Amino acid sequence: MSSAPRSQSPPPAARTRVAGVILTYHPDQTTLLDLVRAVCPQLEALLIVDNGTPWDPAPLSAGVDSGLRDRIHFLGLPENLGVGAGHNRGIAWARERGFSHVLILDQDSIPAPGMVAALARAAREMEARGSRVGAVGPQYRDRYTGTRSGFVRLGPLWMRRTPCAASESVLETDFIISSGALIPMQVLDEVGAMDESLFIDHVDTEWVFRARSRGYRTFGACGAIMEHTLGTATLRVWLGRWRNVALHSPQRNYYLFRNTVILARRPYAPRAWIVAALVRLAGLLVLYLGFGSERGRRLRLMARGISDALRGTTGPLVA
Repeated sequence: MSSAPRSQSPPPAARTRVAGVILTYHPDQTTLLDLVRAVCPQLEALLIVDNGTPWDPAPLSAGVDSGLRDRIHFLGLPENLGVGAGHNRGIAWARERGFSHVLILDQDSIPAPGMVAALARAAREMEARGSRVGAVGPQYRDRYTGTRSGFVRLGPLWMRRTPCAASESVLETDFIISSGALIPMQVLDEVGAMDESLFIDHVDTEWVFRARSRGYRTFGACGAIMEHTLGTATLRVWLGRWRNVALHSPQRNYYLFRNTVILARRPYAPRAWIVAALVRLAGLLVLYLGFGSERGRRLRLMARGISDALRGTTGPLVA
């Protein structure tokens, strides 16, 4: 994937204009309406990109306050093109309309009031301190457990999670999940778009590593809160400490294993992440086969994911 030559950080824009992009795929209409109601007042415009599962957006618009309906737009894709492609379509839409920042959201994430303002405030604060801000993300509160995420930093050969000490804190982090990420458009112009070849899983991780390899830094805003969940269910296990492990479908196991190996082979992937990610795959193999359903199918798809990664196979899973 080509990208523009490295340049000095430009001065902050005079005004932050944020467009939100929600990527949907067979969305739960009640949760999606809650999301739109929560985030629309915080944005100048909101684009819903549906990834090949056409549904009528009219009832959703009718459920939003009449003063906000003009902010909501809808783009239906002809088929499921994957997470990276869906985000890229939304980013292109926001770029064409002159927005300075884009906020990416999953269809089941619910921002707390003031989340976008807290993200923008954190970005301005770090820019004022001379940082090249690549992206700013919120803390997420897990829907199943109620726990808050904190932010992850990489050590020499491992990862550690740093909790927030105060709501006004801004912490540097080596990871920003895509949902809730506020990204300056100029950074996207320089670093490049999301990697569509990964289709799903680690699309956000790959972009953040690529941005950081070009001198950008990523931050977590402790005062920005978002309800979010990883996976369709969560398993609580003891692995050196109590951890909440997301249980995904067998197809998602394929993408997770494939894309982890693909990213581990890229030159800008940090060594500590590679070690931690490969160890995590080994642990997930045991957990998914021990506690997941369709164990035989999971095993076959995880093995195929690793095999496809080593062969350089990307894109959607082909039966």
